[in-house]
Amino acid sequence: MTKISLALIVSVVAFFSSSCVGYQTISFEDNTGVIEIFDSLSDSQDLLFIKANDWMVSTFNDATSVIEYSDKEAGVIIGKYKLHGEINHGLYGVTTDTRVYAKIEIKVKENKARVIIKPIGSWQYDSSGITIYNYSKEDAIADMQKLADSLEVRLNKVEDDF
Repeated sequence: MTKISLALIVSVVAFFSSSCVGYQTISFEDNTGVIEIFDSLSDSQDLLFIKANDWMVSTFNDATSVIEYSDKEAGVIIGKYKLHGEINHGLYGVTTDTRVYAKIEIKVKENKARVIIKPIGSWQYDSSGITIYNYSKEDAIADMQKLADSLEVRLNKVEDDF
């Protein structure tokens, strides 16, 4: 019986120590992220601003994703968007926050727009796939590119002249 117990304890310790080894900190401190410039748009700055603002309102479907600054005259909208994650409440009051946020800055001019999407801060990633830290740098870049692509579609959409 003691050999089985000892083998079980060794297996559990090996499992937990191997899952901890795979953690790495993901950060975009080197100013990487997604920057897209759309320069063949056919709308005025005012209309592009309205479209960009509408895109943010419809894309930000989480209460923690918010427009933080908006200036129609300058053609600037800045927001904070939740790319991934949630707050997990575990046993005995243990809380784990796996949320990853990005700053989205949109600047519009006549017939042009630029979007810069960059994650805020850093987060833990476990390449083993065993833990809840399952959001890699590549996942973040893919999600940011999807956001930029959806903004481009929205900016190119022809509006009804009601």
